[in-house]
Amino acid sequence: MRDICQVYAANGENNFVEVYLPATDYEMLDMMERLRLENGKLPYLEVLKFREEYGYLERCVHEQPDIYKLNALAKKLSEFTSVQDMAAFEGLVGKEIGQCAATIELPRLIDFAYSTDCCHVAEDATTDFQLGKFLVENDFIEAVNDLPDSALALLDYGKIGREHREQEGGVYTGFGYVEQHTDVRHVSENMDYRPHKPAYTILLNVLPVPLIPGQKRDPIPIELPASSEQLQATLEKAGCASWSNVMAAILDSPIPAWNRRIFMDDEVQQVIQLAEKLRQLDTEGKLTKYKAILAATDYQEVADAVALAETVDEYTLLPDIRTLEEAAADDLRISIDSTTMERLQPYIDLRGYGAAILEFHSAKLTSYGRLDRDGEPIQLVPNEPQQGGMTMQ
Repeated sequence: MRDICQVYAANGENNFVEVYLPATDYEMLDMMERLRLENGKLPYLEVLKFREEYGYLERCVHEQPDIYKLNALAKKLSEFTSVQDMAAFEGLVGKEIGQCAATIELPRLIDFAYSTDCCHVAEDATTDFQLGKFLVENDFIEAVNDLPDSALALLDYGKIGREHREQEGGVYTGFGYVEQHTDVRHVSENMDYRPHKPAYTILLNVLPVPLIPGQKRDPIPIELPASSEQLQATLEKAGCASWSNVMAAILDSPIPAWNRRIFMDDEVQQVIQLAEKLRQLDTEGKLTKYKAILAATDYQEVADAVALAETVDEYTLLPDIRTLEEAAADDLRISIDSTTMERLQPYIDLRGYGAAILEFHSAKLTSYGRLDRDGEPIQLVPNEPQQGGMTMQ
């Protein structure tokens, strides 16, 4: 999916993330986890920027929009592959702005995105003159259909185009002239905007390698974990003898930082292994802790990620401690009562004290909480450097 917009989401002063939309369900669930969002609660949201061709949306999307509805809109816009769709959507938006308000509710924008076939588009018409010429040359104006070329040259194409545009309520967009011919569909009222945990753990796209120049091959999706029969069927569909002949990309997973990464050769089998480990950790309720370990160690190699899955029980995660101030306050509560704590707090350098506490315990703060390893260092160094997965642009 193409990025449509970048947003800043926050839940309180110290919990914030920047997210690119559209986001997958796993990415949205991870955002909710990191922001400590309760079910049904919306984060504070600012749209930082839209993709250039949708820049006009910056002036018509409400302030602090619903991130789930905005994600649904971004998902549909990311599917547009034709000028017809992009022009029709912009035309419907432009017509709405011209008729009423400067802002448009997100459900209405979603309806527009699903109704692009309700419009006619003339890509080469960006002025009334060009529109008038287009209408005449394509026999849309019956009164001039039988005129000789000498008479056509005398026509006021600008007037013809303007009168037609005003009569039909058409608008000009960055992609040409747009005219609505049927009603917009009302699909938004039946949509479920909340993210749901997918049935798969990792969604993978595979392609045989080497890629042959000029030969178009569609990627083959496979949901992991998969049975040996499903894995073999995928290899056969790709026309490959083994996973060493395959290039794979993670489309979606519970670890957003790994999405869009590309893996080759032995790494593909390690991704298959990783999916098994993630499913097991999720079943045991340890997946969040594992994500915190990955965030704290910043490992980039899939082999290391598989190995780290075996060490989860060595760690302790305190999800309610995510700032130095919270780390300090948590430690102080152990030694002093709440009344004394409240009295002393204005005079204590909580950030400095929190940093000292973390250093003493060799602990780290992550967006998932405070991570400890019973006083042992968390940042481990791999024995040997390895070739890491590439990232899709």
